[in-house]
Amino acid sequence: MTPPSIPSPPTGPGPICPAGAELYRQVFAEGFDCMAISENGVIVDANEATQRAFGYAREELIGARLVDLVAPESRPAVAAVLATNREALYELPFIRKDGTRFDAEALGRAILLEGKMLRLTALHDLTERRRNEASLHDNQVKLGLAMKMARLGHWELDLAAQHFTFDDNFLRLLGTSVEQEGGRSMAAADYASRFIPPEEMAVVGQEIAAAVAATDPNYQRQLEHAFIRTDGSTGIMLVNLAIVKDATGRTIRTYGINQDITDRRQAEQQQARLEEQLQHAQKMDALGTLAGGIAHDFNNILTGLLGHLQLALMDLPAAHPARNGLKEAAKAGWRARDLVARILAFGRRGPHDRQPLALGPVVQEALQLLRASLPATIDIVTTVVPGLPAVLCDSAQIHQVLLNLGTNAAHAMRDQAGVLEVTLERVAPSPALCQQHPQVQPTHVIQLSVRDTGIGIDEALLPRIFEPFFTTKPTGEGTGLGLTMVYSIMQNHQGAIVVESTPGVGSVFHLYFPAAAGAEQTVAAPVAAPGEHRPFGGDRRVLLVDDDEAVRSVGERMLRRLGFAPVVAATPAAALEIFGQSPTAFCAVVSDLTMPGMTGLDLARRIFALRPGTPLLLSSGHLDHRTRAEARGSGVGQFIHKPFDLAELATQLRAALNETG
Repeated sequence: MTPPSIPSPPTGPGPICPAGAELYRQVFAEGFDCMAISENGVIVDANEATQRAFGYAREELIGARLVDLVAPESRPAVAAVLATNREALYELPFIRKDGTRFDAEALGRAILLEGKMLRLTALHDLTERRRNEASLHDNQVKLGLAMKMARLGHWELDLAAQHFTFDDNFLRLLGTSVEQEGGRSMAAADYASRFIPPEEMAVVGQEIAAAVAATDPNYQRQLEHAFIRTDGSTGIMLVNLAIVKDATGRTIRTYGINQDITDRRQAEQQQARLEEQLQHAQKMDALGTLAGGIAHDFNNILTGLLGHLQLALMDLPAAHPARNGLKEAAKAGWRARDLVARILAFGRRGPHDRQPLALGPVVQEALQLLRASLPATIDIVTTVVPGLPAVLCDSAQIHQVLLNLGTNAAHAMRDQAGVLEVTLERVAPSPALCQQHPQVQPTHVIQLSVRDTGIGIDEALLPRIFEPFFTTKPTGEGTGLGLTMVYSIMQNHQGAIVVESTPGVGSVFHLYFPAAAGAEQTVAAPVAAPGEHRPFGGDRRVLLVDDDEAVRSVGERMLRRLGFAPVVAATPAAALEIFGQSPTAFCAVVSDLTMPGMTGLDLARRIFALRPGTPLLLSSGHLDHRTRAEARGSGVGQFIHKPFDLAELATQLRAALNETG
């Protein structure tokens, strides 16, 4: 088929010059979009863009059916359009020579050229547009996911209509959806009444008013406020606010991005509580170190005081009028010793030592400490059943348990007179109890109960009382860690807790402990035999080492009273020099554990190097299980607890020398 020549465009008001006709011919030939001329559906001419788009040469296109360039599924519809010669604009899939497909926007129009009815078809390749649309959609999806993950939501407020428009993410933050709300638009008054707490209304209203009144078109503001979700729960919203002004400078719309930062604020609050707790722990560690140092010095003072009182009593005739006063002074001194021991036990830090102990004395000690901190309106009633099995426990941690429970009970009774009842008894957990409270085992045969007559605990709160930082106390009156520590300590002791509470009546905490293996009955502490202070030294030499002058003085007098010839040293270095001159001259060495420059344990090792097997006794105000084990591993056999009396010194020396009284 011979292609027709492209004539001049239809004439208008004036003639078109030949140069104009040539211009139109050039536009057709070199146009950016595909253009083809067809007659009765057969292509009679096609420009270069068409050739490039379809991959055909011009000669291949001329004579081809226009409909054959269309994807097969669209050919019937295209054929119907071509048969009518009507103008049409549509999007179609087309087929290239290599079989690949592409979408294009096609505009077809019938034209009359040289007396023939022809059709001009122009195609615009939509590939790039589709790619951009896909990329835009992909980016929108990613943005939506990012906003969802970041808990961000977009909103706009039409100030004239007083209507909000929200995106799906914003509605999700509120706990609702487009389906539930029936759309994305909501009256401002409706939004405020449903989702903003009454106490926040004034602040939010002031911020909106300030934005409306702002003269800067780039006005931005960031604020936080509480909000209410549809389920009634509350959270914290971070609002990033901006404005839109019209040509007159009037603010017509506010918009912004909101973020749910509830978790962040809760984490920050928890972090602050943890930092506060760390600071408290550091303070307590410092106080513990200070108390330990003071207690060490105080025990040395008490050693001298009580030792000299005892020796004075021994020196006075039985009818001397000063004896009663000296006895009372000695009683006060021993009470001071017990107080120091309790403070050391309660304030001890680091790894805890669990030993088979009778809980009765431990409970009594803790309650004595607690009594001083409770108001006088609270009575403490204690019942301790005698003869209970020993429990493998750490006395300091049991003190902590009772102090925490007692403090909580006092808080529950602070507005009224009350009774704190503490009971220690033997029990046999029933199958029903073990089934109802699986943490209780049949082996939990020791029960320590702490009962109060306070306000009680709501049943709904009982499952949460052991959670870290959970507290019903007002801000500043509690950290929410007291019961958590109680729970942790009971776990460490293989114990269990059962809580019963009735609001308005009171609460009771039942603590269950297993008996220590091999300690079914509590073993009574050995009592010093009468007459143990009788002389048995035979003028044998004992090296006494202590950096405290009061201890050296009373220790020397006691050793002489027992018949020994004491040699005293104020420092470990002096003791080593004395001992090194004649290691076999001493039947035993009595040394303080804590001394400047060298510990008593290090001194013991040096002495054993000079003379293996030397009977060596370590004295200290606090000898924990780990220190005893380390000392025994080094060869130390006996220990003396400060402040000590003549009977204890005699007992430990006899044991070290393998002698009986």
